[in-house]
Amino acid sequence: MLSNDARAMINYVNAILNNKVQDHDIPEIAEGDADFLELKESLRSIKLWEKMTRDSEARHRLMTENASDIIATVDLSGNFTYISPSVEKMTGYTPDEVKNHYREIGYFLPGVQKEMDRQRMRIKAMVEKGQRFDHLNFEQRQVRKDGVSIYTDTVLSGIYDEHNNFRELLAISRDITDKVKIRKKIIELAETDKLTNLYNRVKLDDTLEHELSRAKTRAATFALIMIDIDDFKQINDCFGHLAGDLVLFELAKLFKAMIRSADLIGRWGGEEFMIILRDTDASGAMKLAEKIRKGVCQKQFLEHQHITISLGVTVFSDDATVYSIIYRADQALYQAKKNGKNQVCLI
Repeated sequence: MLSNDARAMINYVNAILNNKVQDHDIPEIAEGDADFLELKESLRSIKLWEKMTRDSEARHRLMTENASDIIATVDLSGNFTYISPSVEKMTGYTPDEVKNHYREIGYFLPGVQKEMDRQRMRIKAMVEKGQRFDHLNFEQRQVRKDGVSIYTDTVLSGIYDEHNNFRELLAISRDITDKVKIRKKIIELAETDKLTNLYNRVKLDDTLEHELSRAKTRAATFALIMIDIDDFKQINDCFGHLAGDLVLFELAKLFKAMIRSADLIGRWGGEEFMIILRDTDASGAMKLAEKIRKGVCQKQFLEHQHITISLGVTVFSDDATVYSIIYRADQALYQAKKNGKNQVCLI
């Protein structure tokens, strides 16, 4: 059976732990006892630490639940262990839908999901080897629940405990849709001819380099059509430069309407245009060129005036440089002019 002194000590310790102790409640047996005073301070430190921990957890929970960014934790099996309420505001999906059904609802686009799974397996292999994973940053397009596309920037990092043991992944995603739109607009302005709204020479050069590389590495092919307006100087001299600009603008619309979505057309300079035809042989390129030539002949410009164009066609043929392809197309165009204009030539 406990003595009265022992019971008094136990009650006092419980009072400390429950924040109900008063200074005058100290048991007589404990007054002036150094060990007891040390125990008392230790217990009070524990209570203070618990309070600080609770306050810290409450602050973190408040910040997480009210953040505009999406905050999520993911295990190495690809399962969400937490996702913040902000996911619904950004994507339209509830935290439960994303946490438990993100694959079924297509929260990530197929290509993005495949890449994320690949990166997750890479990170898992690093962790299993004892290597530290710091962070990974990537942009992606997502489709909201209502079908609207958004763009997000995600920082993925590892969460480690005080012993440097990996716990799980932390993902913080921010909506950068406006930023991406501005960036795309800047690129568009840099690649677009102001007068015709077609691509400019910068874009044409880049595309030719890409197609040349593709043709060499993948045994693919592509064709090139160079177009020049016949006697364009006479149009400017007779009707003025504004009328000449209008002809260029109207021709650009006509050309764009007659090519495939896979083709790329741009203003090469002055009254010259270039069309890059992906996966097209000589026969296909000649057929399109003739179709365009006839379309221009049939269209009326400048108060019922008709104009004509000449076209030079060439096809990739083990070319070492972009220059050699352009040179052949230009020579074909020169031949069409020399033969009397308003015709198509192939070299």
